[in-house]
Amino acid sequence: ASSSTASFSRTPATHPLSPRRREAPPREGAVRVLPMGSSDMASQPQSDSVKVAVNVRPLITPELVLGCTDCVTVTPGEPQVQIGPHVFTYDHVYGSTGSSSSLIFEQCVYPLVDSLFCGYNTTVLAYGQTGSGKTYTMGTNYSGESNCGGIIPQVMETIFKKADAMKGDTEFLIRVSFIEIFKEEVFDLLDDPGSVAKAAAPARVPIQIRETANGSITLAGVTEAEVKSKEEMALHLARGSLSRATGSTNMNSQSSRSHAIFTISIEQKRTSSSASEKSTSNEYDILSSKFHLVDLAGSERAKRTGADGLRLKEGIHINRGLLALGNVISALGDEKKRKEGAFVPYRDSKLTRLLQDSLGGNSKTVMIACISPADSNAEETINTLKYANRARNIQNKAVINRDPVTAEMQKLRSQLEQLQSELLFSRSGSAALEELQLLQQKVSLLELKNSELYCELKEREMSCEQLAQRAIATQLEKDQLMLKLESARNGKSWDDIENAGSEQDVDLMKTYISKIQQLEAEVTRQKFTTACRNGLHDRLALDKGMLLDDLGSGCEVGTLEVSSEVDEEEKEREHSSIQEKLDMELQDLDKRLQQKEAEMKQFAKSDTSVLKQHYETKLHEMEQEKRAFQKEIEDLRHALAKLSSSTDECSHKMKDNYLQKLSMLENQVSQLKKKQDAHQQLLRQKQKSDDAAMRLQGEIQRIKSQKGSTSTKDQTRIRAI
Repeated sequence: ASSSTASFSRTPATHPLSPRRREAPPREGAVRVLPMGSSDMASQPQSDSVKVAVNVRPLITPELVLGCTDCVTVTPGEPQVQIGPHVFTYDHVYGSTGSSSSLIFEQCVYPLVDSLFCGYNTTVLAYGQTGSGKTYTMGTNYSGESNCGGIIPQVMETIFKKADAMKGDTEFLIRVSFIEIFKEEVFDLLDDPGSVAKAAAPARVPIQIRETANGSITLAGVTEAEVKSKEEMALHLARGSLSRATGSTNMNSQSSRSHAIFTISIEQKRTSSSASEKSTSNEYDILSSKFHLVDLAGSERAKRTGADGLRLKEGIHINRGLLALGNVISALGDEKKRKEGAFVPYRDSKLTRLLQDSLGGNSKTVMIACISPADSNAEETINTLKYANRARNIQNKAVINRDPVTAEMQKLRSQLEQLQSELLFSRSGSAALEELQLLQQKVSLLELKNSELYCELKEREMSCEQLAQRAIATQLEKDQLMLKLESARNGKSWDDIENAGSEQDVDLMKTYISKIQQLEAEVTRQKFTTACRNGLHDRLALDKGMLLDDLGSGCEVGTLEVSSEVDEEEKEREHSSIQEKLDMELQDLDKRLQQKEAEMKQFAKSDTSVLKQHYETKLHEMEQEKRAFQKEIEDLRHALAKLSSSTDECSHKMKDNYLQKLSMLENQVSQLKKKQDAHQQLLRQKQKSDDAAMRLQGEIQRIKSQKGSTSTKDQTRIRAI
């Protein structure tokens, strides 16, 4: 381990892999070289919002003993959390009925590891109230055991796997640092290897935060230990965790009393052979990136934690830092303030100063909000969810942190290639570079237009398929209704019609099979005629090309042989006969289409009005009959009520007769209701059939117009040939 002034955010310290260079004043017109990680480096900034995930831990034993219930609802299949009337949507939701918590690394953190090896700074931030599972989720207490599922152990393993896979053409220098912010002071947890003293020990000296001339935040004297394996990195993590300040409260027996930041720094020296030079020397591309793994102390209330004295002061400092962090998130998450360039209070806390690049700066950041589902923590859970919801609006601008010398070399190399291409064009006498660029722009525009037209064509094809399916379904429904209406005309009841549905379906299927066979035969015939037409087009085009070639070679028209003229006349006669045959087939199709359209109009005009009037009359008669029966039933009930008080034999006989008559009338009323419902259903189905017939009529008209335009285009093309 070495102690030095290390950069926390943008400017990494000089390392053994970096080439030695002497700083010189820039010449006039030279490219300005900025420190590593600046937005003016070789790569353009990538604007990316902070990704937010919510992890809902299960109820723990103390909450179950107190009788707490689950008050958090996770929408299955959606990254949505609901607590009471509040509904929040995030990028990912884990725990409860959402995704498993074991997927946090794969879905949220693994992409950050890939970005780390591409040269981007990355950050994972765990936030939540005390006892919500932040340290468990991050895996800050990892001690080398293989069964730990926290984020930090999985990051370690993935980093060294990727480094081993890239060792062929890349050299790596991996270093780690571990700091904590305790009572608004920054302490180095890797300072003394032999010391396991707690935070209360007076021997520890706070680390000073420094700001460089270009605005980067550095820590003076922080320990950055070089590591070569996962086990060595885990050893430094475990040693730092032992030195971290912890304490017991009523809500958490091992409550973190400080904000901890475990930083993994990776510097890569990539070898790339120069293709533009004939030299055998290799060039190096040096990338530097950092991965900040932040385990924040939990927000807490003194009334619930029972903290007093020293613990109370620690809680006050924790809440003060989290309040400053919340103010920064609010300022960065407000789009209006961000566009106006409003002041962001990074300097209100040392925590926000160290996280300045992670929130709104040069970093790709994921925030994991850890919450408790217990109803006793509902208020704190809502505050955490609101806190995380604001963080989703923060826009970061991450850039690749490339060594200034290699960045300058890449810029000069690109300029050299551009000058060489210009020189090549000027020497060869070809078109000017501006004309070539203009042609390239035109090609790009045409390719873009081509892709748009291709997408539009696909959409039209899908729309045609959907319309065809709808037409088939509507035709099926129409035929079924026609069969039912025919049965109703013959005097069959609704029950008989429903029972005969299976036989009608078989007949309908036979009808469809015959129609399909006819259509397939017609399609085959049309394909044959189309193939004949295309063959004729090809032969005419070939003969025309040969004729033009003969004329262009210097031969005169008068020297052509008589046999070629005879062949030309025969081809013209053949073309005329095929064209007449196609016209006759087209006229036949038009007649058939007009006949079908006339039949549909006749059905819509005649049967529809008659049947509708018939069923409406029937419904009216049934309604009157039902009302008469209901009135008679009411009279019988009144008579029965009067006879119930009498005790003589005559009254009992009359009562029995009335009861029988009442039962009979009720049966008749129920049958009338069934018939009325059946007639109403027939009317509704008839209305659907009318609507489907109208839609089919419109589609037939559209297909007819498209067919006419297509035939016109074919005739024009044939005449041109």
